[in-house]
Amino acid sequence: MSQNQINIAILDDHQIIIDGLKLLLEIDKSINVVLEATSGSFFMRKLTEMGREVDIVLLDLMMPEISGFEMAAMLKKDFPEIKIIVLSMNIDGKSITELKTKAGIKGFLSKSVDKNELMTAIMTVNNGEEYFSEEAEREIGNYEKISKELEQITLTKREIEIIRLIDNGLINKEIAKKLFISEQTVTTHRKSILRKTGAHNVSTLLNFARKAQII
Repeated sequence: MSQNQINIAILDDHQIIIDGLKLLLEIDKSINVVLEATSGSFFMRKLTEMGREVDIVLLDLMMPEISGFEMAAMLKKDFPEIKIIVLSMNIDGKSITELKTKAGIKGFLSKSVDKNELMTAIMTVNNGEEYFSEEAEREIGNYEKISKELEQITLTKREIEIIRLIDNGLINKEIAKKLFISEQTVTTHRKSILRKTGAHNVSTLLNFARKAQII
């Protein structure tokens, strides 16, 4: 292996994705794919055997055996010198933020990324910087904004319970029967919920609840 090459490991449960990434990456003579795997346990075993020969891991989040999040945390613990770039179809601000803060990932890209941006991300991360796609940065920003808003909103346990029942399609009368409270009490709770969340109707309330991970 040349000292000037960037040694890449790829973990994805679809071999066709790995093959496609290898074709893209190995056109560039500065890139060397030294490890590929569709299984998390196999990947960790081979990585342990190889020692420090890997610079960057391209990691899929949706792995069946060991999740991408668990894998990132394991890599941070056992191989802190290896940099992680996550490739995923799911661009979720909460997940990306947690991967950054808890698993120390250095990059995040959609699987629909083109070759130029993928190479830019690899070079940037290899130089000790972070690279998060525009879409990932936007989702992180949205999540941070929602998190700050949530800090100002205090929903009671009962109110959260009612939101979940609303999400299940129950009307006030049905909610009252299920919770053994009066229909008027449910109405009062719903007014309080709408006021606290700033929602104008059930649709906007449930949209807020999904973003807040309540439902």
